[in-house]
Amino acid sequence: MKFGIFPIEGGDTWDGVVEQCQVAEDVGFETCWVNDHQATEGDNYWPSPLTRLTSIAQGTEELELVTSVLILPLYHPLHVAQRAAMLDNISDGRLTLGVGLGYVEKEFDAFGVPMDERAGRMIEGIQFIEEFFESEEPISYECPFFEVEDWQPLPQTIQEPRPSLWIGGWGPKQISRSVKFSDAWVPGVVADLGIVEDRKEMQREHVENSDQDWASMDHPLMREAVIAETEEEVMERKEYLHTTYIDEYGGEFSHPLMTADSVEEFEDLADDRFIYGTPEQIIEQVEAMQDRFALDQLALRFHHSGMPKDLVEDQIRLFGEEVIPAFD
Repeated sequence: MKFGIFPIEGGDTWDGVVEQCQVAEDVGFETCWVNDHQATEGDNYWPSPLTRLTSIAQGTEELELVTSVLILPLYHPLHVAQRAAMLDNISDGRLTLGVGLGYVEKEFDAFGVPMDERAGRMIEGIQFIEEFFESEEPISYECPFFEVEDWQPLPQTIQEPRPSLWIGGWGPKQISRSVKFSDAWVPGVVADLGIVEDRKEMQREHVENSDQDWASMDHPLMREAVIAETEEEVMERKEYLHTTYIDEYGGEFSHPLMTADSVEEFEDLADDRFIYGTPEQIIEQVEAMQDRFALDQLALRFHHSGMPKDLVEDQIRLFGEEVIPAFD
């Protein structure tokens, strides 16, 4: 099992983010994941995931770098391919490029991209990026959304034949696309584990009808997390997580799997969704997830609205020292 973190996102300054990733690497985390939102009602997101990961790559040695997920329809795929290949070089082959459709209408309006084109743009974009990564000769690509002619794909990626490509999203079509056009499906933090389990079974059915192998492919998952030495401390820290969801989903802002009503009571919200408790309780929770569905990479978000940076770091250290060794 690989464990990863989402470092602090959002706020006025980048200060401390790389140092937090260095702490995570020191205590046994193997991956660093970043999200991609251009506009949000909360304060826990930043744009430019590849730029942020480039900084983290320079400050760490072995931490694998994951975009989960980059909203591919918002960008020209050539731009994404070049920057991703550059990051794979800078990091000496540590990149996994996860992409998704996006769902925030305000972001598509700002970028001048029609939302009804997002599926087509994502499918064409990820196919172009795969060709860019793998080709050693000039490539040409034409589709309804962009055109590239006789373009030399530089730089060549360090990973051969290319970095892993993942697709996120919850709809049945997106599950199917993850099998057809990528190496793995990556579930986000919002849905409860029952939905994850259902979608994993859907994914397995598609894999059985493809040339992929279920046992050898990646099975990642993202979750919200709160950890502390005592249950009393857990109850104090979980208020930051509850505040995050009230701030983000308690108003008019919507998510396909989250409503204002669903965030009112923390226990109802957290049930079968969040990972929280003492180290011993969290070990049991992770083991229970492994019994329910395929899982070999778990990325955790320890930072929540208003939480001091030193408290985030305390959680990272405690998880690394007390939980990760149980899965070695």
